[in-house]
Amino acid sequence: MEEKMANNNKVQLTGFLGYDPKVIDKDGKIFVTLSIATTDSYLVKEGGEMKWEDKETVWHNVLAFSEALRKQVATLKKGDKVELIGSISYKPFKDENGVSRHNAVIIGSQIKKLEYGKHTEAVVKETAKKMRSRG
Repeated sequence: MEEKMANNNKVQLTGFLGYDPKVIDKDGKIFVTLSIATTDSYLVKEGGEMKWEDKETVWHNVLAFSEALRKQVATLKKGDKVELIGSISYKPFKDENGVSRHNAVIIGSQIKKLEYGKHTEAVVKETAKKMRSRG
């Protein structure tokens, strides 16, 4: 009887690329790095009107090793709205004071470009403004 194990470590993010995806060749190992900004938005009533308000923007670092994903990112660029599927990994490191810490990294397996809707256009403009101020 063949055993199969469920993958319970699954992450799905919808957000905006913080920079053009970078393909890196390090000692013959090829991988992709990218950053995705996500912002939770909610509707609030202001006077007699409803308006969107954003909470804090969170930046997610993504690494990808699959050839399929490398092909998927070939046409993507900074500011594109994307949906990413992957898993989360925690990498240990020591900070400047020698304290052990962990950095969360998303290991991407699939990515696709999404189209913008009316609310998305406003979020894109605000996110682009934040990205420009970030450098």
